[in-house]
Amino acid sequence: MKHDVIVLSGSHTNEQLDHHVHYLRPGGLLFLYGEPRWLPEIAVYLSRQLVFKYWIVLDISTNHRGLLMFWKPGGRFHLNTDAVRVPHAHCAACGRYLKDWGGKRHLMNLRGAALSDVWRDLPRRPIRDHEIPNDVLARIRKLAGGRILHVVGRARPPGAPCLRAFQSAGTTPYLNRVIRSDCVSFLDNAPEGVFDLCFADPPYNLEKLYARYDDSRAEREYLAWCNRWLAGIARALKPGGSLFVLNLPKWAIHHATFLNRHLEFRDWIAWDALSEPRGKLMPAHYALLWYTKPGAAPVVNELSPIDAPKYCLRPSCIRDRKAAGNNDKIELSTIWFDIHRIKHKRDRDAHPCQLPEELMERIILLASNPGYVVFDPFCGTGTTAVVAKRLGRNFVVTDSDPKYVRIVEQRLANVDSVRPSVCRPKAAGSKREVELQLQQLARQLGRKPLVEEIPAEVLRRIDSIYPSRGAAIKRCRVALTP
Repeated sequence: MKHDVIVLSGSHTNEQLDHHVHYLRPGGLLFLYGEPRWLPEIAVYLSRQLVFKYWIVLDISTNHRGLLMFWKPGGRFHLNTDAVRVPHAHCAACGRYLKDWGGKRHLMNLRGAALSDVWRDLPRRPIRDHEIPNDVLARIRKLAGGRILHVVGRARPPGAPCLRAFQSAGTTPYLNRVIRSDCVSFLDNAPEGVFDLCFADPPYNLEKLYARYDDSRAEREYLAWCNRWLAGIARALKPGGSLFVLNLPKWAIHHATFLNRHLEFRDWIAWDALSEPRGKLMPAHYALLWYTKPGAAPVVNELSPIDAPKYCLRPSCIRDRKAAGNNDKIELSTIWFDIHRIKHKRDRDAHPCQLPEELMERIILLASNPGYVVFDPFCGTGTTAVVAKRLGRNFVVTDSDPKYVRIVEQRLANVDSVRPSVCRPKAAGSKREVELQLQQLARQLGRKPLVEEIPAEVLRRIDSIYPSRGAAIKRCRVALTP
């Protein structure tokens, strides 16, 4: 008998996994629940037969649990995302919506927020790794529809520690330098055991418009390339040193599977960095893998508690509530929700994926001490080097693009200066104004308007600020929500 939805928890052999895949209907969904420590290797195995769709982060315990979703080709991929919406939350201090919609509040669905792949609305509870909670199962039923086959495997024993021997540190090359080089060539010639902390934010193979890198490699070629620099970093890392790798969950499962054979797993940190609302189950987080090298005690510094999630992140609210003594805190967990991606062009240098300095500050403070050497093989515009210098760490960074090397050197020269905020005048015919007009027209018609029903002046403005007319018209769907 074929099944539409299969949910697996606990430990399963490869033969059992093959059996479950065989009895999954084409177009069906398979969910895999468990601890991030052991999920990646199983995910890579399942990806040979199924299509990896999501790593859903479940904030239901002190350390999050993963719920991975796979789709079997041959049928339509479908999720009933409208059946599960999370009520809009309000800030405990200012009373405004907890999520800052960034001028897009008119697109907010009144029935609640659409699910992302970070589920933080479910209660925390004592859990066992091989038993999926009933409320998570109930949500899967609503999302996936149809009947669910839930298969509970054995409890998985703790992973065995990595016992490899490593040489002691050598001499650090190019200390506090920006090196123009591709990272693989640099690491092939770097001494063993010289870096205290390594951070890698590689290209994501998504056809981004980098200046010199072809970000459209075939999957096998991309992963083989990643394994080369991962192996180089593992070799160049000091015993007791830390490696952080930031990537999409789709690639992070492969990175973790590779690194589990070289270093010791510490955490799969979910950086919940969705910067704007979306209309479907949408990837909202990046995987931040944390590994340490055996042979010495790793540096793990205790960080200050962070603001409670009941508060919004608006600067005005933060200022006013802290002045009033309204400042509840929580301990940092494996879900980092309090640091957003860079939203405004005025805060961004000439790089398509620049990271916020707050993220690098947290990583460097967590896993290094003053005077340590921080290495970044994909430095881009130099956020890692700038933050390391400001926090009293040494650095070595590489990038193959001479333009980015020049930018980093300029930023490092000005590291002690304050970057001024650039205020730009609001563009005429803003998207919000156009979308409000389209929503008003949709309410009058009781449906989405056809192109020929839109006034010519509105169409001219749509053509000037949208990639297509359809992209603008679909924004008025929220006005038709019952």
